[in-house]
Amino acid sequence: MNAGLFARLTRHRRGFTLIELVVVIVIIATIAGFVIPQIGMIGRSSDMAATAKTQADIASNVQLFFTLQKRYPQGLDSLLDTSGAVYASDTSNGDTQSRGLPYSGADGTRLQAQLTKATLTVSDATYARSLTRSGFDWLYDHDSAATNANNSGATFRPLVADANGTGNTAPSSIDVAEVTGTYMLGKLVPQGLKTGERVVAFGVGPRNTAVSKTLTNSPIYPGCDGRYYGRYIVYFKLYASGERASLVGVSDSYGRTPDYSQQQFNESLPDGGRQG
Repeated sequence: MNAGLFARLTRHRRGFTLIELVVVIVIIATIAGFVIPQIGMIGRSSDMAATAKTQADIASNVQLFFTLQKRYPQGLDSLLDTSGAVYASDTSNGDTQSRGLPYSGADGTRLQAQLTKATLTVSDATYARSLTRSGFDWLYDHDSAATNANNSGATFRPLVADANGTGNTAPSSIDVAEVTGTYMLGKLVPQGLKTGERVVAFGVGPRNTAVSKTLTNSPIYPGCDGRYYGRYIVYFKLYASGERASLVGVSDSYGRTPDYSQQQFNESLPDGGRQG
């Protein structure tokens, strides 16, 4: 080969200079600065879309169960621990908690702070009758020692005599997690509660009787690893007259209702993204 031609080809095959490498790195870093936040928003959009869909599915399935069985599912999680208190976070830091409802919440409002333990007196025309008349024969209280908060609702508690064939006597009162916070009540009953109405909350745990009938499983909020209770919450309105309870809403364990999840989904989309 001609020596001059070989020299020219060799020069053309030289590598990048240091300046060229620095320029390329700067360009890549700039692009990453735009792309990485968008990836994060895509993840949040996916979570919000999934949880909104799950809440709608649970509401439909609970109502379908009532239509087929003439009662609501038995064996829901009570959201009370075995001491009778609301199953609250074991720490004030949501990043380090190991059990209980999430310490963080929707709009800075924690669901655990929206709930209060209430004791319903059993008789023929009370809130307790409204509850049991709707088919709530037993609940599962939460074990605070459980290593996986999602499976903590494991302590059987009967609400009626001979619940699930256990031969127990009827209790004289029933403890429930009542919704008393104005934030959640505003979401669930925007028209307001009338005299003689109360709202109670239960978790859709894995031992409830709708699983394998109208629910294929007991869903968990996306990514929840059991360090907090991540199952979905169903809310029922009770009546002092003793008439059957009625389903008034579903939320995730943070207290986010479908409209809130949809709003968060829309806000997580990139600017100009399709929102409907």
